[in-house]
Amino acid sequence: MRNLKTVRLLIITLSVALLSGCKIPQPPTNNNTKSQVDVPATTNPMIHTKGTLIVDGNNNPIKLRGVLLEGWLMWNGTLWGAGLTSETKIANRLEKMAGKEQTETFRTAIYNNFITEKDIELIANFGFNVVRVPFNHTIFEDANPLENYKARGWYYLDNLLKWCEKHKVYVILDFHSVPGGQGAFVSDPDLINVWFSATNQQQTIDIWKAIAKRYANKNIIAGYDLINEPDAPTGKALVDFHRRIITEIRKVDSSHMIILEGGNFSSDFTMYTEALDSNMAYGFHTYNFFTNDTNLSNLQKLTKLAKSQNIPLLNGEFGAHNATWIKEEIELFEDPQNQVNGWIFWPWKRVSENNERYRHLAEISKNEDWKKVTEGIAALFGPSKDITPEIATRAMAKFIESSKAENLILDQEISVILKKYLKNN
Repeated sequence: MRNLKTVRLLIITLSVALLSGCKIPQPPTNNNTKSQVDVPATTNPMIHTKGTLIVDGNNNPIKLRGVLLEGWLMWNGTLWGAGLTSETKIANRLEKMAGKEQTETFRTAIYNNFITEKDIELIANFGFNVVRVPFNHTIFEDANPLENYKARGWYYLDNLLKWCEKHKVYVILDFHSVPGGQGAFVSDPDLINVWFSATNQQQTIDIWKAIAKRYANKNIIAGYDLINEPDAPTGKALVDFHRRIITEIRKVDSSHMIILEGGNFSSDFTMYTEALDSNMAYGFHTYNFFTNDTNLSNLQKLTKLAKSQNIPLLNGEFGAHNATWIKEEIELFEDPQNQVNGWIFWPWKRVSENNERYRHLAEISKNEDWKKVTEGIAALFGPSKDITPEIATRAMAKFIESSKAENLILDQEISVILKKYLKNN
């Protein structure tokens, strides 16, 4: 992951240049972050932890093998063919090309069509037993207060859980963009992100507590992934914030597994010196955009740390590479000596880059109109005036149709590699 450190350094340097002259507030202090809430020592009907293992409600070890449903309740330009662009930037650029009303119509169409029961059925038939579901804080904030459950996010999550119960696919709820954002670009950051805002931190806690209260008895939920790839200013800031979130979750939900991620794009867990909860796992991510290194040395470090703390290890994301690398990574995750309790491939579907270096599983076909629109989204100075509202509206409609489950095109080579370890094959 050393190459990713270089990328992040470049991002930080650019951000400092853009924000020069702005005074950045310091992280809010919190004196009540040391309490640890233990799950009661009773039978747990949910997916939960048992030493370094993840087990089901009958205490049988289970391997969670699945895919990410990114691009749905959390937009990401890299999945749609628009480069490293955040949800807010995508929406703003679409408004410039198609207008505010058509962009809002597109948003609703994405929520209604990008992931449907047909996707979950295909995922289950493929042999996967879990989906990791990235969501943006904005899906819960179009109606308040949170516990009135009128925001549209509740509707879509409720439907997803019903589909997953029917098709026997577990769900990991993944807070991919917390209020203010927790990092750069695709975490949909605001000018002041969560680490420097007491208000954003409290809203993050409130959303998690509302989720936990609503779904406390949902056995189909495998776990709560608290913050995706957190880029905290210090390890202590990350640990303290996680403690606060866990404390509030445990007031309303004593059973669901907590998943904690680390720094440096969730590859560094050295800030964790002890368990923050008695039912938690570490969810690490594995990418390598510049070489073919499988990152075995880092995996061995993670295995050693997790074993020393008697905490399970789960790969929460990997992919975006060639077929050989993907195969070698899965073999590492399946090797018993590495003690990894499963893996989740990124993502379920995406617009292909037509590049051997960045292979996909399920392809969303890219039409010429959508290609123009995505170039406009990614362009440094904004979309070309040649992209008329008519072109943009037509492109969005075509993209919705191409993204539907029945129109996906599977990469057969990647399918074979993934299926080797799945339950139905």
